[in-house]
Amino acid sequence: MEYRLFLVIVLLLLTIITSTSATVKPHSNITLNSFVIATTSSSRRLSWLSSSGDFAFGFLTLPTNSSLFLLAIWYANLPNTTIIWTPNRNKPVPSNSSVILTSDGQLSLRDSAGTEIWNPGAAAASYAALFDTGNFVLVSSNGSMLWESFSVPTDTILPSQSLSPNSILLAKLNYDDFSYGRFKLSMQTDGNLVFYQIAVPTGFQYSPYWASNTNTSNSFLFFNVSGSIDLVSPTGAFMTTLTSSTTYPTSDFYHRGTLDHDGVFRHYVHPKPSAAGGASAEWVVIDFKPTDICQSLITSLGSGACGHNSYCGYDIKQMVACQCPLGYSWVDPNKTYMGCKPDFTMPSCISGVWSEGFQMVRVENLDFWGEDYDQFNPMGEAECMQQCLDDCFCAASIHDGISNCWKKKLPFSNGRIGNYVDRIAFIKVGVNKYI
Repeated sequence: MEYRLFLVIVLLLLTIITSTSATVKPHSNITLNSFVIATTSSSRRLSWLSSSGDFAFGFLTLPTNSSLFLLAIWYANLPNTTIIWTPNRNKPVPSNSSVILTSDGQLSLRDSAGTEIWNPGAAAASYAALFDTGNFVLVSSNGSMLWESFSVPTDTILPSQSLSPNSILLAKLNYDDFSYGRFKLSMQTDGNLVFYQIAVPTGFQYSPYWASNTNTSNSFLFFNVSGSIDLVSPTGAFMTTLTSSTTYPTSDFYHRGTLDHDGVFRHYVHPKPSAAGGASAEWVVIDFKPTDICQSLITSLGSGACGHNSYCGYDIKQMVACQCPLGYSWVDPNKTYMGCKPDFTMPSCISGVWSEGFQMVRVENLDFWGEDYDQFNPMGEAECMQQCLDDCFCAASIHDGISNCWKKKLPFSNGRIGNYVDRIAFIKVGVNKYI
């Protein structure tokens, strides 16, 4: 009887502890031994809130796998989840993982077996807090800040946040894949803000595709509470504006600056729930850099703005839209960054009749820059097309509309289409694959 009574008391205490840590109310600090559990249970899907309730810190399931979780900070009052920070983007954890503010003042992310996955490295915190700015902090007994999430951003910065020298933003890999992506924003110590394309998964850095061209050492990027994102000198003097908004006050609108998975840094705004129609509204882009990534991103290595064998254009909302040439399809429709594959077998140089069963598709204002293996001048369009059709190595030829012709092998790189492209592409396809 005594043992059974003891078990009842223990279970009751565990329920109280779980409930206390689970329902940390706004306006309260997060005390030592508080924790949150990763679960899909509606009764236990827990998070810590900022005092206004605008932001939450806790676990969210991956969009592509509901059994795996990211520790994250997100906008708590919006119906469509928008994550602004996560420390385990490459190492999602299973159900029943936890984050705990330990008795010795460390923040620890642990998987369901209790193995530590992430720890920011700060110790002896007296408490933690999620500020109304979206900044999660660890605070010492004397009130000094030991660590803050603002100091290690993921792909997003928020009003009042700065990007210090030698800091970066890393885009996610896809719109629904938060792992390390193909683009990096770097606030360099020389004062230049630079965007790079990088290789997945190693992070090898290709040539830059946008730069602020500022050169005051130790400058930093600052998201002003007025709504502009500025480059500021070490003394605090304004240098130049990256993006700006004067018509969307931060008192009425959420703001965020995000390096998106397509390599464009966009300044978004969203009316707060208190505004008319705010809860049902969507994020709106008010400014972005570069202004045309299809033209800006041309690399000697890598695939360019879009994946290999695809080309860069825009949809009706002026968002980057990568496309496959006729006769080609996505390697994976859900991962278009992987590029396109031919839907036919390319000609073999063994057969001896290399043009049989193939034809050339003419596409105006399309180019795949670089990686040419032959060039002819002078040569007209018809002969440029025929030269590729008769060549077992050739997958496409490009003509400049005047007298130059270039031959290309697979894979194509730096594809782009638009009225600014003064080229004509001839794509070799299987006759039965031409639509």
